[in-house]
Amino acid sequence: MNGLELSIVAPKVKAETSTSEGKTTSFIPLPEIVTVILLFLDSRDVCFLGSCSRVLHSVCNSDYVWKELYRRRWPQQFISSMKLLEPCRDGAIHGTHSSCHTSFQLMHSQGWKARYIKMHLETVSKISGFLAFVDRGMTRKYLSVSKFLDAVSLLKSMELTFEDVCSVLFSTKLSVLANLIGLQYSIIFLGVKIKDVREAVVSRGVAERQVRLKWFRTTKYFDILRMPEQRCYLTCSIRKIAMDKEVLALLSRGPTTNVRKLRIGTLPDQRMKQTT
Repeated sequence: MNGLELSIVAPKVKAETSTSEGKTTSFIPLPEIVTVILLFLDSRDVCFLGSCSRVLHSVCNSDYVWKELYRRRWPQQFISSMKLLEPCRDGAIHGTHSSCHTSFQLMHSQGWKARYIKMHLETVSKISGFLAFVDRGMTRKYLSVSKFLDAVSLLKSMELTFEDVCSVLFSTKLSVLANLIGLQYSIIFLGVKIKDVREAVVSRGVAERQVRLKWFRTTKYFDILRMPEQRCYLTCSIRKIAMDKEVLALLSRGPTTNVRKLRIGTLPDQRMKQTT
C-alpha cells in the first residue's frame, strides 16, 4: 500500500480453529482484537489501557497503534513525514544517499510513539504561549470579548486540530476560560459538529464547569429615544454553551449597538481546579 494514503488498513487477523465434540469454533487471538479496538481510542485512553497488564502494555505500545494515533491527530504532518520518508526509504534499501539513509534509520529508531510524544510536547509549548496571552488579558477576573476573540484567532494561527484542543485545552487543570475558548474555536473555525464537541467536553470532565457573562444592554426607540442601560448577567455551563446557538453567536459577534462591554469571567471556585 502507498505510504502516503491516509487510510490505514488494520493488521490481518487470522482466525484459529479448535474442534470439540465434532464442532469447529473460530476465535481471534486477544492481542489482535485489542489492536483493532485501540484504533477507536485516543492517546490518553490507550495509555490507561496499557497500564492494566503486561499483554495490554505490549499491544498499546506497538508502533502500528501510535502511527494511527499520530495520523489521526496531525494528518497534514503525517503526510509530510511520509513524503519525506519515501525517498529516504528507497535510498536506505538500495544503499544510496547517505543522508537519507541516516534519516531513515533515525525515524525508525524513534518509533511512532516517540514522534507522537515529541509533537504533543511541541503543541503544549505553543499553547503555553496562548495561556499566557489569556492571563495577561484578564482584568478583575474577567476577559473582555475583544480579548476573547483575539485568543480564538491566536488558536487559529497555530493551526491546532480538534484532537489538540481535546488533548490539551479541554482539561480541568486549566482555567474554564481556556475550555471555553477551545470550544468556540472548535465550533466556529474548525466547523466541528456540536454533538462531537459536547461529547468531548463530557468525556474530558469540563462539561459542567461554569462561566459568567456580563454586559450592558441598551434599547433604542424611534432612532432618537434611548432607554437607560441595563446590566445583564448569564451564568451557564460549558455544555450549555455548546448547545446554545444564541450564546455562541453573542460570543462571536462581540460588541454591537445593543450589547456593550461584554465580558467573560470565571466563578470564584472554578478559576483553576487540579485533578487528583
